[in-house]
Amino acid sequence: MGWVSRMWPFQQRGRLPHSLSSGNVVTIALELYRHQGNRYFLLSLFAHGWFLLLTIAAMLIVAVALIVGGILAGGVNNVALFFLLAGIGILVALPFYLFGWTRLMASGALLSRRIYAALTALEESESEARRCIFPKMWNYLLATLMVSFILLFVYGVLGAIGYLLYLLGAPLVQLLEQNIQTEPARGLFFLSFLLGILLLVLLALLVISYVMARLSLVDVVLALEPACTPLKSIRRSWQLTQGQVWHTLTVFFVASLATIPANLLGSVINSVVIIPVAGLFVGVLLLPLWQGIKAVLYWDLRVRNEGAAFQVRPEVVNPLRWLRRVTLRTPESIELDFALGGIGSRVLAWLIDQVILYTALVLFSLAAGYIYFYGLYPWLIEVLPASGQSIQAWSLGIYLLVIFALYNGYYIFFETYWQGQTPGKRYAEIRVVQDNGRPIGLREATLRSLLQSIDFAFLGIGAFLVTLSQSEKRLGDRVAGTLVIQDEQATRLAPPGTTLRQPEAAWVQELRSLAHWEQMTPEHYLLVRNYLNSRDRLSPVGRYQAAQELRQQLEPLLLPTCPAHWPSLSAEDFLEGLYIAYRQRHQSSP
Repeated sequence: MGWVSRMWPFQQRGRLPHSLSSGNVVTIALELYRHQGNRYFLLSLFAHGWFLLLTIAAMLIVAVALIVGGILAGGVNNVALFFLLAGIGILVALPFYLFGWTRLMASGALLSRRIYAALTALEESESEARRCIFPKMWNYLLATLMVSFILLFVYGVLGAIGYLLYLLGAPLVQLLEQNIQTEPARGLFFLSFLLGILLLVLLALLVISYVMARLSLVDVVLALEPACTPLKSIRRSWQLTQGQVWHTLTVFFVASLATIPANLLGSVINSVVIIPVAGLFVGVLLLPLWQGIKAVLYWDLRVRNEGAAFQVRPEVVNPLRWLRRVTLRTPESIELDFALGGIGSRVLAWLIDQVILYTALVLFSLAAGYIYFYGLYPWLIEVLPASGQSIQAWSLGIYLLVIFALYNGYYIFFETYWQGQTPGKRYAEIRVVQDNGRPIGLREATLRSLLQSIDFAFLGIGAFLVTLSQSEKRLGDRVAGTLVIQDEQATRLAPPGTTLRQPEAAWVQELRSLAHWEQMTPEHYLLVRNYLNSRDRLSPVGRYQAAQELRQQLEPLLLPTCPAHWPSLSAEDFLEGLYIAYRQRHQSSP
């Protein structure tokens, strides 16, 4: 690192510029889906139609082969003939099924490419996208098979480890069980044994989730990156998710929770209607959303690991522009502009709050149960020996009332005293405000909390209201007169100041006088500033490439002809000097 770095330590604060929270990845994907929802839905419908028709054709071929084989084998009393014809039928039917499945995967990749083009403002027609996707359609099948083999290998290794632990642990468990004499010790032993098994299962699930997260973008990489083979796409997905596994898993988990109401509604309709039309419709409806989530996540991971936002190109745009915005007028006639919270961020906040709440409630219940059963209940029975059932009924009622008060009190307390935020909302970078932009009070927080149970009942009606309404209000927001907005200060970056020393900075002074500063826009300056402030959080390769691209794009603008005595500088040294020279010239504060 150069001389400027030694005297000017940029700090790490917030996320990288243009990077997205896990909730906003889901929200922006949904907004992109809305952008051309009819067309995306038709693409998904045709893809599912191909798959369904070819699957039916494959099933009919197998069925005919089985029927003919059964008749012929019965006539000549030859079972081998039946299996021969059945095998031939399966071999004939398999290409039909594989073609339908491959067509469905390629159509999903086409959706990801189209949504990514809308996200990054790339000018590409659908016909051009099709020419990039469908000629290499079988690559998607091959990539899927390779990913499946990797996952099968992981399952096999985990199964082998589990079997080995069983062989080693079973004799030990039996020996310990035989040596335990007292009943309390026996109960503690079995509890510890069950907890150990649960821990091993959780570890296995974490390993499987880790591998699936690292391989989750294979189809998107094949769709977006030219000359990419199936093997390269697997390596590329592994590279993109390096250090971002938790972020990737959170995105998919939030998306799964957000789509539960739609899947649940489809299941309810399927239980009433004999033909599973609703399930197929939900699959058609959700495919563009899932492919959009992958496309947005691909962009976000490139920003986080490779500095994709630090490029002077027209398509490098802020994805947060896709968030819905609202303009509020305060009682003082001041207009305030906010980005709405979005379904993804709200689900993420709800998930974190639920984890905190139920952890606290379980601990409270264990402590209260111990005190009640070993202290309070025996004393009450002794005082009121004839009221055993009444005591139990009253105790259960009081317990449920306390749980209800603690559950709702959590939201009421934090949203009132944390200016519309709970711990989950603070993590998700959203907050609740009144419709006039002012902070909410006790009344609004209470109404929102009490109506939350209704919002999550009836197939998750609150999620439907947030997703489908323009103001993104659930029932509690409508009654309380509140909005959930992005806490935009949470992602704001502010680099610290710097000082300049002589004579090391002589070339910076020369740059200040020689550069064509009229060619450098404020947007260029912000790119340089944000890169310098965020470079330590990029991967080494991404950091180097981002610095090189910025220099290659800015240096010809500012210095069409470099002086012969110009010092040999690294890309980062050049950008640091450029930042300081620009600030000195314009006397700007950081």
